[in-house]
Amino acid sequence: MITKGAIGIGSNQGNRHALLTQATEMLRSIWDCPMRRSSIYETEAWGMAEGTPAFLNQVLLFEWEQMPRAEDLLDDLLHIELELGRIRRPSSNQGYQSRTIDLDLLFLGEHVQSSNRLELPHPRMTSRKFVLEPLNELCPDFIVQPWDQSVQELMNACSDEAPVRLYLSASQE
Repeated sequence: MITKGAIGIGSNQGNRHALLTQATEMLRSIWDCPMRRSSIYETEAWGMAEGTPAFLNQVLLFEWEQMPRAEDLLDDLLHIELELGRIRRPSSNQGYQSRTIDLDLLFLGEHVQSSNRLELPHPRMTSRKFVLEPLNELCPDFIVQPWDQSVQELMNACSDEAPVRLYLSASQE
């Protein structure tokens, strides 16, 4: 049975578009399975100080013939972030921080998990339009557990009012 997994990628430092492309190619070469990518969207820095550079965001949808271990995927994502210059600072009162690249495992099939390292599906994806809009472009009818709602239903219910602007259509990439 095919397992779908979604990765949210974003960048607000450096050559944002090139960093998204580089991260995508690195994931494609490591995982070597069918992949589709959404259009790229630009959004103001969510939950960050005014004047923070805007983010480019995209979602990648992978399909595995056998479900991989979620922790292995997380390790791959963290390794790529490090390779592309992401610096993780200890948590602070300042909230979110700018980054060269951010890679989030949004869901892995119907797998639900909560551990010190990883929560699946991503616990804040339902409150982020910049995640749901590109995800909806790829798999609007996919039912996300444990909410038992489709991506499109989650997007329609999302209260995030921050504008999500099309930056580059998937057909132009």
